[in-house]
Amino acid sequence: MNRVFYGTVLLLFSFLLLVSLVVEREPIEQSKGYVLEQGTQETGAVNLVTALYLAYRAYDTLGETIVLIGAVTGVLVLVGKHT
Repeated sequence: MNRVFYGTVLLLFSFLLLVSLVVEREPIEQSKGYVLEQGTQETGAVNLVTALYLAYRAYDTLGETIVLIGAVTGVLVLVGKHT
């Protein structure tokens, strides 16, 4: 019974993540222009490349890490309960 519940929760979160990625898309040109104009001012970095990696991409990497930990936890919960 717990496997069915955990599997359902995992599928629900996967579906919600997929919907949020599809619905919340911002056009690339607007993002590019915004970063070029405001990147160094918002982050305080002298170099725009440094601003991108340390400020903007750091949040993306943190999000990817959280998703990866959630996926591994879900697989361990579903597969690890054989006893």
